[in-house]
Amino acid sequence: MKWLPVAGCLLPLALLAQEPAKDSDLVAAAKKAKAGRVAIPRKPITNSDVKKSKGKLIELPGAAPSTNAAPAVPADKRTSQQKHEDAMKAANVAEKAQSDAAKKVADLEKELAVIEQSYYEENDPGYRDDVIRKKFDQKKQELEAARAAVPVP
Repeated sequence: MKWLPVAGCLLPLALLAQEPAKDSDLVAAAKKAKAGRVAIPRKPITNSDVKKSKGKLIELPGAAPSTNAAPAVPADKRTSQQKHEDAMKAANVAEKAQSDAAKKVADLEKELAVIEQSYYEENDPGYRDDVIRKKFDQKKQELEAARAAVPVP
């Protein structure tokens, strides 16, 4: 067996003498299609190329801007500090409104608990059903309305 030095290694000469494997039909068709294509030249576009260009801008009828478009929004002339201060003021107002509503809900819950306790402490069934139950129902409705009015943070 004969040995051939290749890239610092010794390889048997029989390995190099073998014929390359034949391509499949699909690979052969792809190579044939690639050979038939015309290569597109790749060149970067420069300013001089743009100046030499004779192309024209064409507006398509469907792409024309509408004439009754909404008016442009005027630019905000406030500085970023003024915008931040306004946002902080709005956040403080919202936080105060939420805390006031939460306090009102808490007060109504306490009143409702007192009315409920008085219902169980009362011995007269007529007074319980006529007076205390009406107060309880009224406070319960107020509480539901106050809970619905609490702003979500």
